[in-house]
Amino acid sequence: MLLTGERTFDPAPFDAISYDLCSRRKDVIIMSADLSKYCQVVRVKTELPEQHLDVGMAEQNLLSVAAGVAKGGYIPIATCFACYITRRAYDQMMICMGTGSGPGTNRKTGPTNIAIGFTPGIANPARIHHQASEDLGMVRAMPNATVIDPMDPTDFRAAVEAAVDLPGLTYIRGHRGDTPRLLDPANFRFELGKTYKLREGSGIGLIATGHGTQWALEASELLMARGIDHSVLHVPTIKPVNEAEIADFAFAHNQIVTIENHQIVTGLGSLTTEIVSDIGGGPRITRFGLPNRWAPGGTMDYVRRTLQLDAETLANRIAALAP
Repeated sequence: MLLTGERTFDPAPFDAISYDLCSRRKDVIIMSADLSKYCQVVRVKTELPEQHLDVGMAEQNLLSVAAGVAKGGYIPIATCFACYITRRAYDQMMICMGTGSGPGTNRKTGPTNIAIGFTPGIANPARIHHQASEDLGMVRAMPNATVIDPMDPTDFRAAVEAAVDLPGLTYIRGHRGDTPRLLDPANFRFELGKTYKLREGSGIGLIATGHGTQWALEASELLMARGIDHSVLHVPTIKPVNEAEIADFAFAHNQIVTIENHQIVTGLGSLTTEIVSDIGGGPRITRFGLPNRWAPGGTMDYVRRTLQLDAETLANRIAALAP
């Protein structure tokens, strides 16, 4: 079983992840833009200050400097809120970090550049200006980029550990605060591009990523109680992804629902429909995520209810589609 039997919560996942990594790897530099406290970069900043660099409240400068740090032979991990590290600094991410692997399509050479966006999608209680509901699609459009949306601290840690050995640009959505640990560290093995079946069944197939996988599992509990057959596939890597695994899962069902903490345009739902349409035929695909309108501010629970993404409503919407 990939899932833990008993759910626990990690109060500060990246604080431990970054400290453990920097304790082993002296070439890793954790970078901040005056948000180290809010991205939970505390232990590295206070206990390993030579591996922490704060550029001040200047997100575009954060990524430009990170690219320079990478060219100097170090491995920068730039941290910031997802809305700032993508929207505000998109040009710097693309030009300074994204083109570092050289011309053409070869990303096997060049420096490693890592950017982590915290409070993605509706995970931020503020409104539009702090909600990064389009970040996965933005970075997915960059040639040769790696894009990862972990569901919990287990695959978040594994993704960061994998990224430090990847040349080129890697963008990871980060978790902060009380984060449920859903994957069993003893059984889960992260592989770039791999997908993971969390529930086996037929009927309707749920494909999810990031916070959306948490939501899918909550809805899954309700669906099981109602006797509605279904399966759940977790897709942590948005790019590059194992298209064959997604296709095999999709074509094993007559109905697919994608669930994501992201605009239904350009994210996981778009990725899944692209894969299926390239093959031709296949199941009907319904995309659940942030709709084509601005989300309100407020707690995650409130915003989810408003957007019909809470567990009860998701289960009802999925049940209405089930064969």
